[in-house]
Amino acid sequence: MKITSKFTDSENRVYLDKISKSVRDLNSTASDTLCFVQQMVSLSALLNSFDRNFNNDSFPAIDGNAQDPTYFIAAYFDTKNIAEALLVYRIVRSLTRCILLSDRFYETGNGRYALLAKQVHKSVNEELLLQSSECDAEHLIYSIDYSLEQFSAFWKFEQIIKSRILENRNFSYTEIRHFNLSKSSDAPLVYAKVLDAKLPSFNENVALVLHYNQALLDIQDDWEDIEDDVQEDMPNIFVMAAVDTIPYNRIKKSRQDTIREIVLTATNSSEGPVSRLVNELHASSKSVSIPENFAFLKSLSDRYADTLRRKILLSSSSANS
Repeated sequence: MKITSKFTDSENRVYLDKISKSVRDLNSTASDTLCFVQQMVSLSALLNSFDRNFNNDSFPAIDGNAQDPTYFIAAYFDTKNIAEALLVYRIVRSLTRCILLSDRFYETGNGRYALLAKQVHKSVNEELLLQSSECDAEHLIYSIDYSLEQFSAFWKFEQIIKSRILENRNFSYTEIRHFNLSKSSDAPLVYAKVLDAKLPSFNENVALVLHYNQALLDIQDDWEDIEDDVQEDMPNIFVMAAVDTIPYNRIKKSRQDTIREIVLTATNSSEGPVSRLVNELHASSKSVSIPENFAFLKSLSDRYADTLRRKILLSSSSANS
């Protein structure tokens, strides 16, 4: 893979050497989940710095949510090829930008975000045509285009959920689960297509675990964004669980500094539907058999689920004290 960036050749080499060392360190810490996650954070920072200097667009407002090194690690563990892993990372990161920009468009109605999303999508296709054989590139471009079209149905679903929240409607556990899995379906529908095209050991079970992990991460995002989502009237599974006890219009009228306590008290979160969903996603991940090269994904499932359980338990204790 030809790498073009604003760095000099020697600076490129330094960064590539640092990235190489970081992934070697990941191999040595794979059995220690905490150290592995800490090493992932370090690797993410390196990849982010390296990526910023490529001759492509940067979107600082959304790139904080587009820095997950999981797909880079999966690519490297399966191919042992830094260049191939970097290509996978850059494609997935650009696709994440595309989806996040489209998400902003559907949330705000600002056409600028839709235009930016199209520009990013175009850059992905150009990257694939540049870095892959014509046949492989055309196949993956078609696959990604089709997958993005499939995922776009989520935004219509999100608007329906938003309307129901504003109408003070209640949500069953099944509806909460469907919303979470639909929101996180960009992982198996879009990003996994890149791994499928590029990695020899990839199979659909890997896509399943990626989906469960993304669903767990989306629950964590919802936990962190409770106040912001209420302010912007955006669907949030903690709020969706809470409206079974307290109408949304009462939550909405509450003081900003009391919204979290009201929502978490109403969900009985340590025993409620969100905890049930976390346990179900974790159990589902553990039950799937995947190739050894991707075993680290299950360790991440354990980490994400345990982190959420601690947060939910702590929040429940604080809200009820």
